[in-house]
Amino acid sequence: MRSLAFLIALAITFPHRAHAATCDTLPNPVYLQVGDTQLNLMKRLGRALRDNTPKPITLVFLTSGSCSNIAAIYTPVVIKAATSLQYVPSVAEDATWTPSSATLTCTLAGDVVPDIANSVLFNSACTSSPPPATVNLTQGPAQGYVMAVPTASSQTAITFEEAYFVFGFGAAGMIAPWIDEAQMYIRTITKGTLLAWAANITVPAAKWKGVMLDASQSVVTGVATGPTSAIGILGAEVYDANRATMKALAYRAKGQYFAYYPDSSSSSRDKKNIRDGHYTVWSPTIWMDSVDGTGAPVKPDARYVIDLIAGKTVTPPQNFGMIDIIAAVGLVPDCAMNVNRSFEGGPLSLYRPAESCTCKFESLVDTSSCATCTTSCTTGVCRNGFCEDH
Repeated sequence: MRSLAFLIALAITFPHRAHAATCDTLPNPVYLQVGDTQLNLMKRLGRALRDNTPKPITLVFLTSGSCSNIAAIYTPVVIKAATSLQYVPSVAEDATWTPSSATLTCTLAGDVVPDIANSVLFNSACTSSPPPATVNLTQGPAQGYVMAVPTASSQTAITFEEAYFVFGFGAAGMIAPWIDEAQMYIRTITKGTLLAWAANITVPAAKWKGVMLDASQSVVTGVATGPTSAIGILGAEVYDANRATMKALAYRAKGQYFAYYPDSSSSSRDKKNIRDGHYTVWSPTIWMDSVDGTGAPVKPDARYVIDLIAGKTVTPPQNFGMIDIIAAVGLVPDCAMNVNRSFEGGPLSLYRPAESCTCKFESLVDTSSCATCTTSCTTGVCRNGFCEDH
């Protein structure tokens, strides 16, 4: 029997504090439709941008599946008037607010098309149609995905073959202890988490066994309150925020000899095995905005936000560190990646970003062995206070 907490989580995905504002009265609103795995990013970046003196912006957003988000900007599909959206208060509004606090809500005064849409995996995993000429795609930070079990579970790893039979056949797969389909928590078929795992274990999304849930937090609740035979799929950054109640399984991909965590160990948060290619279940986040006939952004503030997330140089200078925000929410900036791929679940290849931020990133998530600097380096390039190799 499912717990009361689980049923509540299904009905109320994210508790919001009520607020009387209409969205268009907020300072410089930028409207986004993003995956729910990006909630922590929206919170931290939203707070920083509200208080960014050179260029204050309010991120006004709703969460939905990646495929729905792509359609929202490709088609486009409007967000209807009177819809409640989320946003984050400035320090002046609420000095006590933290990223663990609930978001505020505002109401749309009229229909809007999202200024920014987000997919948490390659768009081609959702649609074979190329983006229309009116939409620009930008690759952002990498996001890992995990299979998680309750902390009391004795299981520590899962192989490609086991995952194939667990989620492709359910009870008939006979992979103990994961034989109770009512305790297998997955996502709906428009969600990037399911599509990413589907591509990696070669089980089509529509064929997965288990309880399909619309929200990541519902998966968290199901796994955390379930028996030791429970298992669920999550974005790594969602898992990182809930490590006290569950643990990730190391994953051995097809053709590998060992199973790996996304991080260098079960307790670290350095995403080392994602960055160097040992852990294979990850995707780039894709950020989309509208462009005019010349290719220029329809809404410059939207492109400014996307460029921040993607680690591109923007002006005026912001009063916060974007790499710090990305590291804090469990994503990996492109400038810290050493591998890449060209389609969902595809083979990995070596990658060298134009300007490395590996030293800076590692200083935030682990301990950097790089030399520090202020203006120059004996070897390498002085960037973000560290001597990067390029």
